Amino acid sequence: MLLSMLFWMLPPGIAAFPTDHFSPGEHAVAMHASTQEAGEPPFLGKRTLTSTQREEPCRRDQELANAARWAAKVLAERQQGPGYWLTSYTDDARFEQPHQEMNTFTNAIMVDIAGPVAEAAGIAGLLAHARDFLASQIEAGGLVRYHGRPDAPTIGKLGCAITPDADDTALIWRIAPGARRELLPTALATLNRFRTADGLYKTWLAPQDRYECIDPGKDPNPADIGIQMHVLMLLAQVAPPAAHALCRALSQESTNESVWVYYRAAPLIPLLRLTDLQKAGCSLQLPRSRQQTTVPGQEVWVEAAQLLRRMESTEATSAVHSKAADLLRKLAANEFSLVAHAPPLLYHNDFSAHVRRFYWSEDVGYALWLRLYFENERARLKLPCRGSDAKVGCAYK
Repeated sequence: MLLSMLFWMLPPGIAAFPTDHFSPGEHAVAMHASTQEAGEPPFLGKRTLTSTQREEPCRRDQELANAARWAAKVLAERQQGPGYWLTSYTDDARFEQPHQEMNTFTNAIMVDIAGPVAEAAGIAGLLAHARDFLASQIEAGGLVRYHGRPDAPTIGKLGCAITPDADDTALIWRIAPGARRELLPTALATLNRFRTADGLYKTWLAPQDRYECIDPGKDPNPADIGIQMHVLMLLAQVAPPAAHALCRALSQESTNESVWVYYRAAPLIPLLRLTDLQKAGCSLQLPRSRQQTTVPGQEVWVEAAQLLRRMESTEATSAVHSKAADLLRKLAANEFSLVAHAPPLLYHNDFSAHVRRFYWSEDVGYALWLRLYFENERARLKLPCRGSDAKVGCAYK
């Protein structure tokens, strides 16, 4: 293509001209000087140049942006007045005929998952409301119960007055400590009294003869791996030497069958916690067999957790971001029908107990989708697309 261009003469030997309308490839350019004299501008010569494709960030996928607004709206509608979201449970590893309960655990997980993108997603107010609710569940002894305070209006309707536990106590003290910080040393002292000889933390913070609303399994007070992760994250903030000791103990026991009690068939939470533990100074490795699921419909949530982990690490390649966008579209299809019919399986009870329970949360599904979406958006701004008219779906470089 021959282009006739006017050059603005700068210092001798230097010419400047616009390239906004050059398409990629080789161009022959005829050069004319710009003068103030009447007539044809003087011809200076002809040159050949090659225009390379300009790089600019890929444009936002408007369909996914609309889905993000939808997810945030649904979370707002599903949050209960006091500030909590409900959890569903079933008798089998299928999301069929679910019942509902209120527990502190799912709400703490919601805050942890969605917290890093709360402002971008427009749900910061929802999470603040949830934190206020969680902070109100800390009792006089500094401990927290799975179903909340025994005098709560939900007891008898959406839960029972269960024994305080290490998991929820650690979660709430880290996420929503509230104003009564003086109770934390008492809570930590209680946690320390319920430890195994291997240095792990047991589930229930009471002797067995004082259990309430518990159907114990073969080990009446197991040291589950998820509980160790949550206790470690608290200790990393308030007692680093104890966190280091727990990390060493957990690293030695992570392959032991006895620590896989509440997540044996539900790997999502342990997978999400690996990055959190690394940030807390504990690079835990899990067996590959524990990073997979055999529960139908849960593959997409395991993939979401794995993609999020890679996205937040040095493995955040363009291929990872492209896969994340595909997964986000799949999950958001038909107004998030997958979330409604196969929500994330968060955990289950001890399989050696008399009754089996599997716990699911649509709200965690929306929260995880929002987390993955906005983390992917952050990455998108750093990944150039080819061409000045970069469109949705263009290949990442």
